Amino acid sequence: LSDYEQDWDYFSRRIRAGIVNWNKPITGASGAAPFGGVGDSGNHRPSAYYAADYCAYPVASIEADKVRLPEQLLPGLVLASPQS
Repeated sequence: LSDYEQDWDYFSRRIRAGIVNWNKPITGASGAAPFGGVGDSGNHRPSAYYAADYCAYPVASIEADKVRLPEQLLPGLVLASPQS
């Protein structure tokens, strides 16, 4: 989480990850999110006809230039008050 775009640019160009978001969550399953892959979440072994597609190091990102709380929190989440 950061309001500084230069931090996001630096990080996103250097990280080896299939999903890297800037100030946005990826909640639930998304068809745009990479699956499998060549990193620690994958196993480097083709498993299906289209495995070459998801092992080709795709990257998906969701960005927001400001940190914002969602309009409605998910059930069970409670925000703690900042301590003075």
